[in-house]
Amino acid sequence: MRVKVKYMAAARDITSTREENIETKKSSTVMGLLTLLSEKHGQRMRDYLFDPATGKPRAYLQFLLDGKPVQMINGFETALRDNCTLLIVPPVSGG
Repeated sequence: MRVKVKYMAAARDITSTREENIETKKSSTVMGLLTLLSEKHGQRMRDYLFDPATGKPRAYLQFLLDGKPVQMINGFETALRDNCTLLIVPPVSGG
């Protein structure tokens, strides 16, 4: 199964790309994809995505699957579909 991952800000700097296609197993979840990304892109990506104290994805990052926050679907256990898109959004501030 193929999933498109889009990166912004620091994630783009870590991966040196705006987006990439990732091959996953048919039964993959958002958490499985995040783990795969941290393995593929190394410690900097792992530190960016996961809180080292809890091992959970960082609360300040937004993860959108086909434009919907994963928290509004089934959290990080949301099943991926072929040709879906995951967008990793950093915190936004300003005024």
